[in-house]
Amino acid sequence: MPFGSFTPLTLVLWAMAIAHFIKRRPDTYWLWIIIIGGPIGALVYLVVEALPDLRLNHSFQWMHRRKRLKQLETAILDNPSVGNYEELGELYSEEKSYVRARECFDKAITARANMPSPFYGRALCELQLGDYPAARADLERVLSFDPKY
Repeated sequence: MPFGSFTPLTLVLWAMAIAHFIKRRPDTYWLWIIIIGGPIGALVYLVVEALPDLRLNHSFQWMHRRKRLKQLETAILDNPSVGNYEELGELYSEEKSYVRARECFDKAITARANMPSPFYGRALCELQLGDYPAARADLERVLSFDPKY
């Protein structure tokens, strides 16, 4: 490919391909295909490597979240650990079930009151539920643990 034929489309294809390459770190030969192959190499890379990522990451994420939610609900019956309650609270929060998420964070906090993450998760739920004084108290507690959190 001659060096004088840089069109905006060529530069965009290269930028997209290289950005995806840096983010995902596939096999190194793809970098050579992108660089030496020019816009065709970048296009081939995007079709073979990036397109499946775009399709699968967002299409089936809700299924994985629902499956994980069911697994954690079952696991908590056998092992009511702090980590399980915290993860279940995060999943409920993603599902916009803030009342249930808050309950899970409450249970995580009663067992482990020396970590900022359950307080932060509960504060986010309280903000969504409109309980601003409780959210403020939890956020102040988070900042007392770690001012950079």
